[in-house]
Amino acid sequence: VSCNKMNVTNIFADYKRGNNKEIFCKAATIAREGQSCHRYLEGIYLNLLSLAWECRAEHKRPCPVAAGSTTSLKNFLKEL
Repeated sequence: VSCNKMNVTNIFADYKRGNNKEIFCKAATIAREGQSCHRYLEGIYLNLLSLAWECRAEHKRPCPVAAGSTTSLKNFLKEL
């Protein structure tokens, strides 16, 4: 499977507007998982953590993401 077709959890499927910290944190988790395919995702991962925690990202960890419906990494990045 190519990296763009790699399946990741679709965190946007049940997204309720208004809780940006949670969605940024979950998106950071997905970006971290995709780093094996794309090196640039490390920067996206750190930026998302900074947005989620409103401070230096290296001091925080990403949020757990429950298994659910999936989407391709490519579609996840488009939605993000």
